[in-house]
Formats: sequence, C-alpha cells, structure tokens
Amino acid sequence: MIRGLVIVSCLALTAGFVAITALPWLQTPDERPGLSAADRAATAAPVLHLRAPMPTDMTSITERPLFSAVRRPPPPEEPGTPLIDPNADLLFGEYEISGVVMLGDSAMAMLRDREGRLTRVRTGDQVETPDGIAVVTAITLNALTFRRGGDTVTATVQREGVTTE
Repeated sequence: MIRGLVIVSCLALTAGFVAITALPWLQTPDERPGLSAADRAATAAPVLHLRAPMPTDMTSITERPLFSAVRRPPPPEEPGTPLIDPNADLLFGEYEISGVVMLGDSAMAMLRDREGRLTRVRTGDQVETPDGIAVVTAITLNALTFRRGGDTVTATVQREGVTTE
C-alpha cells in the first residue's frame, strides 16, 4: 500500500514539473514558438550594462590604509604655521560689507553682522563697534570710510565674480 502511494506521488510530481515547463507564460521569449524577432525584443528583459568605477587618486589610501590596525593620523602641521583668523576680513571684526548702492549723488551700503542681520548705512550714520562708535564719512563703489575716535578706517568692497574693464 505505501509502495503504491509513493509511486503515485512520484508520478504526480513528475507530471506537475512537465506541466509547468510546458506553460508558455513561464517560458522566456526565445523559447516561445511562433514569436517574431520584434516580439521577442519587445518582451525581452532589459539588459543592464555595469561598468567598473573609474580609478581615482588612491595615494592617501595606499599610504594610510583605511582598515589597517596600524593606521596613524596624518602628520601634524609644521611648527610655526600661522593660524588664519576667520574674522580677519570682517569690518571692525563684526561686519561684512554685503553691497553698495549708488544712485546719483547718494550712496548706501549694506553691512551684515555675525548673526546675519543686515544694516543700511549712509554717510553720517553711526556704526557700533567693539571699540566704540564709528561714523561713516564716505561711501564709494570701491570703499567705505569710517572715522573712529581720531582714526580714519577705510574698508574696501570685495566683489566676487565681477570684472571691471
């Protein structure tokens, strides 16, 4: 009895595999009979073309391998290298000249403080500085002139991407 059940199960399993392989929707387009070349091309799976990445400069990785147990930090800077002051280009260490507008004889400058606020100044206006008050004495397209105490300070206007001929 068990031997007959095993034989029937094996026959049923074999018949199932034969039926599955004979189904046309499970066959690839090249295996289907009666399809033209255009139909095969339309139903074919897309082909991915993968390229290896282009080689880049690997000197830093070869000198200091990323996953090496003896990886060391980069060499320190040479002694005596001056530190760059990030506020060196700021006017009075507080303001950046955002722009200058001239209309006829009148001129106005826009100053941006460290917090990003804009302040409009004209000739005669006062600007707060860490050392006191500075008075705007002249505004041109190229420079702003201030009087602070007994000193005169001239700040040039930096223009990015503007060429003068």
